[in-house]
Amino acid sequence: MGLLDAYKPQELASELGVSVHTLNTWRSRKKGPRFVRIAGRIHYMRADVEAWIAEQIAA
Repeated sequence: MGLLDAYKPQELASELGVSVHTLNTWRSRKKGPRFVRIAGRIHYMRADVEAWIAEQIAA
């Protein structure tokens, strides 16, 4: 899995139909998909996003 399998915050916000600010809020509240820091930048791994979406559907 490489960076091609990761979303930047702007990309994920667009995919989910939320703002980057919402992603930031979720991150600070430990909600939303798991994120990683790579070279000091936030990324969301595609597999983690897919798992989080599946959890939301099941909830």
